[in-house]
Amino acid sequence: MKILLLAHLFLPDYFSGTEILTLHTAQELKSRGHDVQVFTGFPAAADIPDKQRFDSYEFDGISVSRFKHAHRPMGAQNNVAEQEYNNQLAAEHFTALLDRFQPDVVHFFHLMRISASVIDVCVQRGIPTVLTPTDFWFVCPTAQLRLEDGSMCAGPDSIGANCVRHLAALKAPGRTADLLSRLPEAIVHGAVRVALLPAFRQLGPSRLVAALSRREKFLTERLNRIKRVLVPTRVMQQTLLQHGLEAVRTQYCSYGIRLPALAARAPRNGGPLVLGVIGIGEHKGPHVLIQAVRKLAQVDLVARIYGRHSDFPNYVDKLKTMAGDDHRIEFCGSFANEHIGNVLSELDVLVVPSIWFENAPLVIYSAQAARLPVIGSNVAGVAELITHDDNGYLFPPGNVDRLAEIISRLAQDRGQLTRLSERARMPKTIASYTDELLAVYGELGAARSQEQ
Repeated sequence: MKILLLAHLFLPDYFSGTEILTLHTAQELKSRGHDVQVFTGFPAAADIPDKQRFDSYEFDGISVSRFKHAHRPMGAQNNVAEQEYNNQLAAEHFTALLDRFQPDVVHFFHLMRISASVIDVCVQRGIPTVLTPTDFWFVCPTAQLRLEDGSMCAGPDSIGANCVRHLAALKAPGRTADLLSRLPEAIVHGAVRVALLPAFRQLGPSRLVAALSRREKFLTERLNRIKRVLVPTRVMQQTLLQHGLEAVRTQYCSYGIRLPALAARAPRNGGPLVLGVIGIGEHKGPHVLIQAVRKLAQVDLVARIYGRHSDFPNYVDKLKTMAGDDHRIEFCGSFANEHIGNVLSELDVLVVPSIWFENAPLVIYSAQAARLPVIGSNVAGVAELITHDDNGYLFPPGNVDRLAEIISRLAQDRGQLTRLSERARMPKTIASYTDELLAVYGELGAARSQEQ
């Protein structure tokens, strides 16, 4: 079977959860004799000609085609807001890739930077499509469903006015951003409705506003052209259904992981309690752990913060300022995914202090495979994997005092760590996950044959 996988980013330059899931799926499919290729995006740093926006390379024996995306006009389009979800230049190149490779199925893991225009190309050619949504990009332009003040968002309103306000505030300088966040809802809605009037729709910023307002309708229509949407969590399923996905297209399918090669974990009945956070983006919440550690000045512990500093340099500077001269807080940088077993074996507890909904963090699956206790934010995507006081602990997102209390209790009673680790759930393996994917691919392929 010929299988084409799509992800918004890919290795070797990027190696977060979606990229690792895509890689491991590709490797497992290839090991079973299938012909697998990957199409991915890449954030181009320079203003380059359209003809130079595409290249290809090989990673671990897998052929990778890449679109070098940038937030600028390209191809025949000059509306950057529209290109975010409907990029015709990417679609043209993707069409050529389909004609060359002629896949039996196309599996989307993430379409940010690529856009959903590629779905139409597959539909036109009658190629079965599958989606595994790894975050909320189909609903939210920032993919996180989190507002500028850090609070959770229910998604775009009827005309996307709240998205217009949010994105404008993110891009505006300090005082302007503050003003935008304080504007009454009626004023924002009124301004968006004016921008949508035919007389204004093609004028300057109005074109961007109109494009952003059309985003949800466009993406919902494309979602409902995908043959099967494999939702990894109930929160993802609920969110997509609330925003127009047809229930008949959904199927629950949790991720599978390649079980980490675990180093021998020496018992630590004494010494500092070693905590770890893997992921350094602000939405991942490492600042919450640092604040909790600073409250526990008398507790013997070590907090290790893992993540590539160059991804969020300003935020990392803030973290280091927050940590001050506390030698217990260590900034460890990033590590290759194949070394995650070694990293986890050196921890007593994994902390997942996320301040967004999350979906299904692969790092939690890895920790559970390593029998490593997890303290996580009580957000939907984490709470589906962790049961409080059973196989881990949950605390209200952003609640520094509650997190500090849990850490202090574990430091005083190491026996709880043994109890929690014994109840860790073994995650689905990448082999079992691939079995489920192949069953779906086969079903869709059979349906396509009958239609023909």
